[in-house]
Parts: sequence; structure tokens; C-alpha cells
Amino acid sequence: MAVIEVDGLGKTYPGGTKALHDVSFQVPKGEVFCLLGRNGAGKTTLLRILATQLRPTTGRAVVLGHDVVHEAKLVREKISVVPQEARPQMMLSGYDHIYLMSLIRGMPRPEARKRTRAIMEEFDLWEHKDKLTADLSGGLRQRVMIAIALTMDPELIFLDEPTIGLDPLGRRQVWSMVRRLAKQGVTVLLTTHYMDEAEKLAGRLAIVDRGQMVFLGSVEAAKARAAHGMQVVVEPMNGNGGEPEVLSPTSDTEILAIVQRGIQEGRRVTFKPPTLEDAFIAMVGGGIDDEGA
Repeated sequence: MAVIEVDGLGKTYPGGTKALHDVSFQVPKGEVFCLLGRNGAGKTTLLRILATQLRPTTGRAVVLGHDVVHEAKLVREKISVVPQEARPQMMLSGYDHIYLMSLIRGMPRPEARKRTRAIMEEFDLWEHKDKLTADLSGGLRQRVMIAIALTMDPELIFLDEPTIGLDPLGRRQVWSMVRRLAKQGVTVLLTTHYMDEAEKLAGRLAIVDRGQMVFLGSVEAAKARAAHGMQVVVEPMNGNGGEPEVLSPTSDTEILAIVQRGIQEGRRVTFKPPTLEDAFIAMVGGGIDDEGA
């Protein structure tokens, strides 16, 4: 059984704004599933429906075997959500955040202390247990927020733009945490604005544009939808003496001829495969930061 089953899902807001239209897909257990889309494309609306925070207008969504509308309480008992706007309390420590959430979820104090230490050790947070959140880096703060969401061992976790605003090290710390969750069998659905993040993490991804799903599949399958295939860049060896040539050969024979010419002319020849960003632009006609409808 799939962890997430979506069939013909649609959402129209009061006033007539259609945020989603006829979206269908499934997510199996233990997969990192990524939603990509421009601002306003509908990906956060979709996440909120699956997390029982918003009711769909049409269609049906089932999460962990329960309908998100008619069995919302049962869904909520098995999932955790880290929204984009989530912010920790700066004057509490990371330990306090996780311990207090464990108590709120109904754990006895001894069990809550044990659970807090286990989570912090597992995700390399224990050495920071006594530091105020205000004194932590952005990456560590986000890891604390995800750790809070793990207090009740969710089977499914939703992450909305989990690394937005983080520096490269902070982003990679969060990536490591997501990978470890997937290895433990936790299903992760995340939205992101970063193409490299989707490439590094996603088992599969969906691209949403103007409320409709325009692609569903693996990263490599998405790259195959780019407007061009392998490109060959020919440039001066020392970086001076003219602009680099960016060529798009259509056969192995043509590639070989370009390489041979580059060697004869003493020029550097490098290869540039299609990227996920190339594919995204080809499918939606604009960059990730362009406004959607």
C-alpha cells in the first residue's frame, strides 16, 4: 500500500483562484518525494491538503490508509509537519524544545528525557544540547525543528522549503538528516526551490505548474525532458583569447569530431550534461523563482 495516494485532487479558493487541478500520484514507503514549482504554482497548497491543514475542493487524498478529510485525526496521529514559517523559541535550548514537545505529546517525564537524548544523539545534536537556539547556526536550528517533529516517531514527515535561507553547510546538514530518515523507513515529502537539493535527495519528484502536475518521475527522467541533450564546451586552454563555444552535437560521431578538433587546436573540451534546471525551464517555460499563476 502506498503511504500517499492522490486521485484527481483540486483546490479552488474563495474568489475563484484555482490552486490545484486534477493532481494524481502515489508515494511508497521510505521514499523522499520532492515537489518542485514556481512561486504560486500550488505545491504548498498540495502539501497542506495532505497534512490535513486544508480541505480539497475536488478529488481524494489518502495518507497512511486514511482519508485526509473524513479521517483527519487518524492521519495527524501518524505524521509530522515542519512548515516553512516554523521558528524555534530563541531563548530555549534545543534540548528544551524536544523535551517539552515530548511532554506535550503525552510522554511521562522519564520517557521524554530518554527520547530527547536519543533523538539528539541520532542526529548529532547532543553536543549542542545546552546552547540557546539564538546561539545556534541556521542549519542547527533547522535540524532542531525537524528533531521536534520526530518526537513521536512519525511514519511520514512533510518539510516545506526546509533549507531556505541556509548557508551551504547548513543545507547539507539538513540533507544528511533527511537521508537518515529515509534509511529508517520514514517517508519524506518536501517542497524546495533548490534544483540541486531535489537532485541530491529525491527518489522521485513532481513538477507542479499553475496548479497542474506537468511531470512525475525520477530526476534522470526529468533531465531527459530538457530542451537539449549533452552539450560540449570548447574554450581556450588558459581561459583567454575568445569566448567559449557551446555546441550541441546530435551523435557520438559529432562529439568525437569536436574533441579531436579541440585537441588539434590546443583547446580545452568539457562536457555539460542537461541539468534539472534545464528540464524545469523546458517544462514550465521559466525559472523556479518566476511567479506562477
